[in-house]
Amino acid sequence: MKTIILDYETSGLNTYHDDIIEIAMKVLGSEEKFTCLLKPKSNECISETITTLTGITNEILARKGLPWSEAYQQMNAWLFSVKGDSDTLAIVAHNGESFDFIFLKRMFSDLRKLSIKPFPVQKIVFIDTLLLSKKLIPKRTSYRQNTLCQQYNINVEGSHRALNDVIALEQLYVVLTEKLNEDLNKRRKPIEYPQMIHDYIHFKN
Repeated sequence: MKTIILDYETSGLNTYHDDIIEIAMKVLGSEEKFTCLLKPKSNECISETITTLTGITNEILARKGLPWSEAYQQMNAWLFSVKGDSDTLAIVAHNGESFDFIFLKRMFSDLRKLSIKPFPVQKIVFIDTLLLSKKLIPKRTSYRQNTLCQQYNINVEGSHRALNDVIALEQLYVVLTEKLNEDLNKRRKPIEYPQMIHDYIHFKN
């Protein structure tokens, strides 16, 4: 099973109404990646706050952004192409349960409305590194991705651009799974068994 690191940049924090403006996905331990800018599906301009945070402007989206339907289809096709012989994929995101995974499922729903078969959600093992870090490193005051990365000397330069955040999260995920291996005192590496990580997050006391 391949593991995909995921990050979105969006026009806001409302997972049901705001737009995806940038997608980045990368296969763990590989140079295989998918990244693109998107024109907002709502056709609304992004705010100055989002531009200040990400460096993405309305002009950039107008010139370089793909139409949302094209971007969704390209991302979906990429997921099918990288899964290889496996029926399943693991997808990792920080705060994914409350943010990125919701946007991903919205994308799949929009693809179905276009009569395009999306990658099946039931074939995805979702892993939220925010929840994983809370279990592994309790009682921290902050579990923001940048804060955790700084603790482990992971470069966060260029954060709030999707691919830069994916590259940083990939390194953080490796660190966290190594710590999980120490806590479980196992001979097999959890990073090679995404379902084990998912189950640890959701079912281990």
